[in-house]
Amino acid sequence: MSCAECAGELPVAVGRGRPRRYCSRRCQARAYRRRRDHGPTTASRRPAAPPTRDGRDPVTVAIALADQLGIGSVSMRLLAERAGLPAHLLYRHVRSRSELLSAMAEQVIDAHRPAVEVGAGREPPADPPARLAALARHEWAMYRRHPWLLGVLAGDRPPTGPAVLAMVDRVVSVFTDAGLDPVAAYRAYLVLSGYVQGMALLIARRPTGTDYRAWRSATHLRLTRTGRLRQRPWLAAASQTSPDRDLDTWFEFGLGRMLDGLLR
Repeated sequence: MSCAECAGELPVAVGRGRPRRYCSRRCQARAYRRRRDHGPTTASRRPAAPPTRDGRDPVTVAIALADQLGIGSVSMRLLAERAGLPAHLLYRHVRSRSELLSAMAEQVIDAHRPAVEVGAGREPPADPPARLAALARHEWAMYRRHPWLLGVLAGDRPPTGPAVLAMVDRVVSVFTDAGLDPVAAYRAYLVLSGYVQGMALLIARRPTGTDYRAWRSATHLRLTRTGRLRQRPWLAAASQTSPDRDLDTWFEFGLGRMLDGLLR
């Protein structure tokens, strides 16, 4: 067995009692501070997970599963099966499904950091509206690529790992640079993030039950027959649009107006 914090060798246990998890009081205190600062869902520095049969990290396999099947299909049992690992080895690396989801979010967000932070050779936009618009589009693009990420981040108990906190820091710091105090800056972040995540609910997911196009066609026919479409010009106009085709346009329409209001 190895230390759950530094991966060093544990001293030989003497006598009875609970098995040791840390090699020293220093590692135990470091793990306590991490849980205190970042919450229980943040993983400590454990030994690297054993590679899967194709050489990938189990968290990477879980992300691919979520992209393919949806987040509801990701379980520790299925992950162990797809990874080709015994379940007990997987649980030594990730203690629970909650911790697995947190690790998945961390990996995706860290891999999609804004280009200006990784040496792209250009400066971020100088004015707050442009900077905020760039960050909002960056978050939007992550939800477009990984729709399951929305369900992990949008809740009353989101993960609080370093990558997640850094994503929030980037937005809050723009609002503070624009003159808002820290409390108001955080509130403005919640409003902007709520808009991005709310629009992300419209991102197409794998259909369940009735096909979307069949539902749309039947709904349009019913509204036409009952006269509800003719009585509402906005509904007639909406029937000519489609999330598959127009979702990015809808997002941009609201984003500009949202930032105008927040930075007025």
